[in-house]
Amino acid sequence: MRRRFSKAEIIIAVLIAIGLLVSLRTLFIPILVLGIIFLMYKFPPSRWKWKVPTGRTMAKGKRKSGKFRVINGNKEPDSDDFPKYH
Repeated sequence: MRRRFSKAEIIIAVLIAIGLLVSLRTLFIPILVLGIIFLMYKFPPSRWKWKVPTGRTMAKGKRKSGKFRVINGNKEPDSDDFPKYH
């Protein structure tokens, strides 16, 4: 059985809704900001990235590993300057 609402219940519900809308109008922006923050926490932007199909992966060629070389500079070895970073 379906229960029908009486006219009085409908009028009271409409008045309650109007009252809530009027009182929440001053809090609309803070509620909106908190809602956006909650959604960003629940669904972080890192999840928004488009999925790349796996069939289109680029073939990576092998790299030739080179030897480590030191390039001699022009600075005098007996200078009293301290190194910049240590």
